[in-house]
Amino acid sequence: MAESRRDYDVDLCGPTRADYHWQARAGEGFDAQSFRIDWEHEQAPCPEGRTSSGWTPAVDKYGNAVIKVKFSAKDCGPCASRLRCIRSIKRCQRRTLSIRTKEPYLALQEARQRERTEDFITEYARRAGIEGTLSRGIRTCAMRRTRYTGLARVHLGHVLTAVALNFLRLGKWFAEGTRTDRVYAASRRPDTPDGRAEDRGNSEGACSLQSAAVQAAVR
Repeated sequence: MAESRRDYDVDLCGPTRADYHWQARAGEGFDAQSFRIDWEHEQAPCPEGRTSSGWTPAVDKYGNAVIKVKFSAKDCGPCASRLRCIRSIKRCQRRTLSIRTKEPYLALQEARQRERTEDFITEYARRAGIEGTLSRGIRTCAMRRTRYTGLARVHLGHVLTAVALNFLRLGKWFAEGTRTDRVYAASRRPDTPDGRAEDRGNSEGACSLQSAAVQAAVR
């Protein structure tokens, strides 16, 4: 997320990976978000007021740059909230955190906060329509590959694919009548509910129209 915004000026809109540690899943422990990260002094005070004793840059098993934050066993051992923080059975019980470096960490926290807003829910709901359009284009007009060479022909092929999909949608709309009729027709359709058989039947005509138009335009 941080790289897409910094390098490409692209704001990724999507659900983030949830914290999988037991403290976060239980909803009553001290997860990583409960610790205030002091980037300037490279410390992480815990919810009980203890300050971390170690700050070590490292690389996780996926190749991501992380920071290992460690607390002293002298602070964690007698802590009254120890059971909400660690479940270690080692002799020296202490809390450790693995967090991303500053820029990715802040981007992740911002994205998680944005997920809880109404604006995010409204914006992310557009994904269903976008994915539906891409799926129809892939199944009907084989959009994953282009049959032409040269940017001009490829671009024209994309435009005509969009036109062909619009014609298919309009034809289906007018042929099936009102929304009530369409829902009833879908429930009575002998093929699969998503209409894949019909898409396969229409694909030959749509792609033939596209191919003929491209050949005529580039001559």
